[in-house]
Amino acid sequence: MEKELKSILVNLGESTSKSYENSYKRLRKLLNLTDKRKPIKKLNIDNVLDKIKSVENPSTRHSVFVIVKKIYDYEKNKDKIDAVDKQIREDKRELQIKKNGNLDKSLPSFEEINNAIKKETNPKKYITSFLMLKVNTRNQDVAMIDLHRSNDNHKVEIEKLDKTRNHIIIPAGTGKAIYIRNVYKTSKKYGQKKNIILVKKFIDMVREELGDNNKKQLFIRKNGENISNASIGSYIKKFVVLGLNEGQIMKAVLKHIDNKGSYDMLRKVSNNRGTNIATLLSEYDVTNIKAPSDIIKSEQEQEVKQEVNIEG
Repeated sequence: MEKELKSILVNLGESTSKSYENSYKRLRKLLNLTDKRKPIKKLNIDNVLDKIKSVENPSTRHSVFVIVKKIYDYEKNKDKIDAVDKQIREDKRELQIKKNGNLDKSLPSFEEINNAIKKETNPKKYITSFLMLKVNTRNQDVAMIDLHRSNDNHKVEIEKLDKTRNHIIIPAGTGKAIYIRNVYKTSKKYGQKKNIILVKKFIDMVREELGDNNKKQLFIRKNGENISNASIGSYIKKFVVLGLNEGQIMKAVLKHIDNKGSYDMLRKVSNNRGTNIATLLSEYDVTNIKAPSDIIKSEQEQEVKQEVNIEG
């Protein structure tokens, strides 16, 4: 078991490894494979796939199916694996349509979320909500932020900042904030991301949160420890306007883009989030789903300027 699990987790990030490990254990339980010495690969793939097909929830079914694709030789089992993959995708899509139909009726609009952020007076809540709405961040992107301020007595050397953390820097006299992300879900694929934020209230809120400090972690537990990956979602939600979570905000953003009909805006979200457009549409589009338009309309976003070609 340990050897097989290690082979699955090789070269995966911390959060992905934890997810795959849980899915691997879930699959073993589904297969009633209690002998830890026996790897899943020794079982007949047809029997394994039949067990997976019996899982009612398509998202759960998919979570264990990805383990099968990591364990068994795809070329030797292509037709079998592709058939199950196709059915899971169809079932997930059908379930997503139902969920999105219900969510669309209750989800606040982009404008309502934006107005709530503008009125927010709590620095942590403002910073978190702003980044989720305008920079399309996930929970981890925010939970790992260090705040920095440069002034006459303290200079921030960006190239020397901790690469295992994310950073917001307020350079003296510039009227801007620099948001650098080293830690996010797809960082291994897309490398470091950098945004220049030109919104005065955002800069003021970062300064307020810093207080008299030149450096401060945005989120840290009372005991001085970082927030664990397992509790990031529930912890960060307390600091998002209107009681929303980052997934709901992402859905509101995509609905806003659909209403605007701007493929250019969709590309910016894809770039900000480090997620391809097809995945964004399949997972977050509550309009269910119009084919992407061939017409690209230019809509300049003044509040967040995206920096490109950043070396990781």
